[in-house]
Amino acid sequence: MAATKNQVPDIKFSSIAVLIDGENVDRLKVESILARIGRMGTITTRRVYGDWSQDKLKQWDETVSACALRTMHHYVHSTQKNTSDIALVIDAIDLLYTGKYDAFVIVSSDGDFSNLAVRLRNEGKFVIGVGRRKTNYNFITICDMFINQDKLASSAGTSNPDKLKNIIDTLNSKVTERNTAVLAQRKKVTEKNRAIADLKKEISAMKKELRASVSANKKLEAQFAKLQRTNEKLQKRNGDLKKKKEMLQQKAFEQRADTEHFVSDLLQKAIEGEEIAPNKYPLDVIGKKIRLEAPNFRPSDYGFSSLSKLIGSIPGVEMQTEQNRLVFSFEDKDKVLNCN
Repeated sequence: MAATKNQVPDIKFSSIAVLIDGENVDRLKVESILARIGRMGTITTRRVYGDWSQDKLKQWDETVSACALRTMHHYVHSTQKNTSDIALVIDAIDLLYTGKYDAFVIVSSDGDFSNLAVRLRNEGKFVIGVGRRKTNYNFITICDMFINQDKLASSAGTSNPDKLKNIIDTLNSKVTERNTAVLAQRKKVTEKNRAIADLKKEISAMKKELRASVSANKKLEAQFAKLQRTNEKLQKRNGDLKKKKEMLQQKAFEQRADTEHFVSDLLQKAIEGEEIAPNKYPLDVIGKKIRLEAPNFRPSDYGFSSLSKLIGSIPGVEMQTEQNRLVFSFEDKDKVLNCN
């Protein structure tokens, strides 16, 4: 178990959220931690929690800047020291329900985050824990992977000006690219609005011309020709809408076919030998077997934000929570699996 907890998974995650307990982690290890996590996929969110009014956290300034961390400030209003921990848990659940992240990294040696790790795994997310060697063993075993920060190199006590400059230059370049893209998009929108305004003016002019040419046959013929052209545009638009409708129908058909493939192939294989009670199966174990069977599997490919929602959408399948664990059962297993 300990060896596999330190292995880098074959899966490359598309979106990773890194949540750091600033009051319970060595700041000099953060840069090495992020570098290690970065080898597994794209880190899209990196936050550090603490009461930044305290003098003991002032030393984090260089680390926050060098590692591009977002500081989440929470005052400690009592002798209890779990204010920031609660904030981290709340943020983790909020990020979970966005459906954007397929992996969560909890950087803390505090074993109180065990329940959070269980909840994230129950939703089919890959959970990575990072902490000291003395971290609570329950938290280590719950995580899909655990990194011992004591074995990671510490960053220098002073910032490297050239490195910071490179980071700032890179960020500025990305901001410039983003601004250019936004300006281009705004230009397209402006051009589209101008075309719509011109079309409205043309339609208004046509109406006026029609009213003015009631008694003149030649003018009526000209307006009739314009109406024919307008009708052709509408017919073309109707044709485009019809094609779009057919494409959507085809996509829905393919999605149903994909779901049927998931049920008949991946799900049917994953539940073999995993029944924990008559006709009941644990979601976390089934999710891990599916990831091993199909490393590129993503619930979002089937139109769902999590594995629990995907399995729960299958007709004849009931999803429920038992002892803080998501399980599912079949009304008629043979009927559900055979009809797919």
